[in-house]
Amino acid sequence: MSDWKKTLKEILDEDFHKKLRKKAEPEAKLKVRRFLTDIVEPAFEEVAEELKEYGRDIDIEIDKTSITMRVYFEGNEEFFFSVRSRPYRKKDFSFPVLPLRDDKGESYRAEVYLKDGPLYHDVTNYSKEQIITEFLHEYKRHMQWIL
Repeated sequence: MSDWKKTLKEILDEDFHKKLRKKAEPEAKLKVRRFLTDIVEPAFEEVAEELKEYGRDIDIEIDKTSITMRVYFEGNEEFFFSVRSRPYRKKDFSFPVLPLRDDKGESYRAEVYLKDGPLYHDVTNYSKEQIITEFLHEYKRHMQWIL
């Protein structure tokens, strides 16, 4: 079979796509999970240590799909910031090969959530410094409203 026929078979072969989606699900979920543990958790811990210097109490909650930091001042919750894994359902396209799609057609990414809800932007590829900057940006906006 010539190379182009093999390529065409791969594009249109349902069994090939089922295998690809099964492989993509763990890859997509694991990528976000690794991001949470390797980037977000150390960023939160670093910010928490500094916030304690300013008389804040910090609660960091960690689970498989999210890391949440709550900032307390004088016993009251002052700020809520969370980074969570969120599945997105891909739209159906005529070309069936899409990366990081599971067998349900979902892809995964990490998003920031505040007390009001999600901000709907992907932070999966952020560095630790970018996560800290994102936290500080939202914390500053929040503090300007309550002061």
